[in-house]
Amino acid sequence: MDFKQIIDTAVNSERFNIKNCIDFEDYLEPTQSRECNIIKQKLSEKEFNAFRRSMVRNSFLIEVVNDDVTSTKVNAHWSHRLESDVRYSSYDTCVEVFNKLLNKIANLSAEDFNMLKEFFNNTVVPYEMPVDYIDRFASPIHTAQNVDLFFNDEIKDCVTMRRFIRDTCRNPASEVFLTILADKIKVKTYFTDRARTGDYQTNREKRWEAHPDSVQYALRRNCMKIETKLLLQIATFEGCDIRLVHNLQQDGLLPTLFEYCKCPITGDNIQYNEFADDALHPVHGKSKFQVGHLNPLKASDIDGANGHTAGNISWISENGNRIQGNLSISEVNALLKRIYQNRPELHD
Repeated sequence: MDFKQIIDTAVNSERFNIKNCIDFEDYLEPTQSRECNIIKQKLSEKEFNAFRRSMVRNSFLIEVVNDDVTSTKVNAHWSHRLESDVRYSSYDTCVEVFNKLLNKIANLSAEDFNMLKEFFNNTVVPYEMPVDYIDRFASPIHTAQNVDLFFNDEIKDCVTMRRFIRDTCRNPASEVFLTILADKIKVKTYFTDRARTGDYQTNREKRWEAHPDSVQYALRRNCMKIETKLLLQIATFEGCDIRLVHNLQQDGLLPTLFEYCKCPITGDNIQYNEFADDALHPVHGKSKFQVGHLNPLKASDIDGANGHTAGNISWISENGNRIQGNLSISEVNALLKRIYQNRPELHD
């Protein structure tokens, strides 16, 4: 059985388990085998197993929504479900992606390699590595020419912020941050919303694995930038622990002078104590704070104002979310002005 057959068998099994298709070492060419050994020597056994899972997941596999849009299903990139789709890639093309990533990881600087290890030890999304597409609109999208490792400022800030929120000595609100990251931030940042209509129906796909023409699509590095923004916004809520704020400023993640984070709809300062209580003591079906897009998503977004980007997303209060609905910020402002003009009794 060759490695393609191993992957096909794992994918076609009743219950997919990635452990069944990560033993790729015996199938490597001599050059790739040497590179794999270089990497293995720098990792613990636990880290190396995480590396193997991540390599297979990001090179050969894709998790697309199933036919009835109720959940996602792991497929190989050469699955018949992806025929005539820009996300389709042959097995040989996926091997090229794998070999490129293996070579780049084996030759990383010490600083970047240590950053890579952070993903293996403290992942937010399963099988996480800073692997991303260079061009969202490349066709086909999953090729060695269009896949790369990224260690830019967006990735570094995200890793630094994750490290900070876990540090209970420097972050007295660690429980709040970790709780909200594992819940609302993770879901809203990295997974698509449920969409049962339109050309591209989605339901909790990884955003960079949705169809690139879908309004729900986003590059992985843009998602990580959103994660960082939402975590940092919490530190700017009114009443946040001053020690936490000071330590973030020392790390260069937060400016010395900043304004309190306001609900972009009501203009009210978001209160940290209310937010923390809502995060740690949730009530089913109710939430005082949401993560929302300021402007409705558009697939043709160019400048980030209407896409799944850090510039188009924010914490929003319960009242703000209720007022906004599906409106854009400009539409909300126009509505509020009209209400004020039509209600002279509010002018006092």
